[in-house]
Formats: sequence, C-alpha cells, structure tokens
Amino acid sequence: MERICKVCGNTHGNREYVAREMMFGMRDEFLYFQCTCCGCLQIAEPPADLAKYYPSDGYYSYKSGAAQRRGLVARLKNLVKRCLIGMYLYLKLPIQKLPYIRSFSWLWTLRSVKRTDAILDVGCGSGALLRQMSDWGFKNLTGIDPFIEKDILYPSGVRVWKTDVYNYPPPHQLADSQRVTTNFDLIMLHHSFEHMDNPQAVLKRLGELLNPNGRILIRIPVADSFAFRKYGVNWYQLDAPRHFFLHTTRSISILAKEAGFILNQVGYDSTEEQFLCSEKYCRDITLFNKNAAHSRSYIKSCQKQAKQLNKMKDGDQACFVLTKK
Repeated sequence: MERICKVCGNTHGNREYVAREMMFGMRDEFLYFQCTCCGCLQIAEPPADLAKYYPSDGYYSYKSGAAQRRGLVARLKNLVKRCLIGMYLYLKLPIQKLPYIRSFSWLWTLRSVKRTDAILDVGCGSGALLRQMSDWGFKNLTGIDPFIEKDILYPSGVRVWKTDVYNYPPPHQLADSQRVTTNFDLIMLHHSFEHMDNPQAVLKRLGELLNPNGRILIRIPVADSFAFRKYGVNWYQLDAPRHFFLHTTRSISILAKEAGFILNQVGYDSTEEQFLCSEKYCRDITLFNKNAAHSRSYIKSCQKQAKQLNKMKDGDQACFVLTKK
C-alpha cells in the first residue's frame, strides 16, 4: 500500500516498520513508515481508543502534583534563596543565570525570556513544570492538556485547563476574562508535539495564540539520530502508539515554513536513556521494569556518549525554537 507522508506529501520508497507498545508492556503492534524525503517517521493509522494508552494511574505526566516529587532542582532553589547572597542573585540576575536553572538546557537557549512573559505549556499534564517555573519567579503561566481529569488552579496562580490548542480558551473561561491570557510571548511543547495527529494545523493555531515577537519552543524525540539508526523499532522514544510523528530537522523546517515560521535554533538535549531504555526493549523488557539494572560504570559511559552525540547534533531528542516570519 502506498504511504503518503503527512509532512511533505512524498509517496516514493517510504519504508514500513512494525513497532510494539512497550511502556506498559501491552505489546500491541502498530504500523509506522519513514518518509524517504523529509525523514519523518510516522504512524500509519492512530488507534481509535487512545485513552487505553494513557492510563491515568500510570502515565507519568498525569500524576497529581502531590504525588510528584519536587526534585533536586527545587531543593537547590530553596537552599539558594535562604542565604543573603542567594536572595540577591535570585532577585537581580536574569533568570537563565541562576545556578539551579542551568541544567535546563532548553530554557538556557532562550536567553531573553523574562519572568513577566506570558507563557503557555501545551500538553503539560498536571502542570509540574509550570509549578517549578512559578517557584523560579515566572508570573504568568498557563497550561493546557485534554487528558487531565479536570481544570486545575494552584495557589501560586498557575492554571491548567482541560482543553486542547483548538479550543483554547475554553468557553467557561470567558466569565473570568480578567485573569485569562489569550496571547503568549512563549509557547512551549515539551514532548507533546509528537503526540498530535495534525502538526501543520497545530502550528498554525499556535501562531494565532502567539504575540508578534513571540516564540515557540518544541522539544521532541528526533528520528534523524544515532539511537534510531542503532535500535530501529526498539528505540524507546518511538513509543508506539503514543508518538504519532518522530520528526527530523528537515521535517520540522518544512512544517515551520508552511505555517509561517522561521526555525531559529536547534539544540540537542538527549540523555543516557536512549541507550538504557532501548536496550530493555531489545530484551523484551518493559520501560518501568526496575529489575533490569545497569552497572554504574555502564551508565556513566552512556552519559558520556549522550553528551558527545548532542555535540555532534546526533542525539535522539532536540529543542526547536520558532519565530514568526
């Protein structure tokens, strides 16, 4: 059967793959194909019942805020703020120069981001990242996710709405219009863009929500990577069937141009997980199986290799920054 690329329209020589659901070990099979023109790896037919593959009691981004650990970064932040020098740094330095921010390379690339910027996180789950950003001093934070149980309003002022990009803002927000942000300086998609079935329409809609000088930040796994070449369908970031599109730099460039954007920056932030998790799948072991441990020395070698691949622009996940033409 002829497979038509949903990004560039190519039909010639597209290669098919059969991938399994391995995060939860359902092992359902799904047909993917890779475009020989733009390189995008995409699912042939998304499943009719997606809810099955996003269980509320298991999928990581939907765990409640109370159930999520605040993590080392938040604890370092609190430690820094307790001392006088730390308080001065927290109040005076640009947000990217704060010590506890530097590990977030995707934010470090946005050197002009300000605490007062209106920021939208698309596909944010329960809003854990937005809550961290609120702790860091950001003031105007909104999240949307169609799969959460209900709207969430945190004491910090962070709001997460149960909706998608096409239906934002939801009608029930109109009564509270004084506090609803409808246009944004920064729109973030942290590993959510690959879950969306019509990336071209998504980008066009995001353009309508973006201020004239605003930016879109997209962090996604990428198919033009060493990990996919090495592991094929056992590459854990293929994540069938949740990931509809595994893009390449070329396919993102095509989408950006057609939607009226310029691709300004590409940075790679892959980790050792591309090896550790993919090797589980090679051994038919599910993602969350904790019994398949690796030695400390092997983990360190994978971390080193991941850093090298990022420098070579061959890591398995990347951060794309788009601006309007």
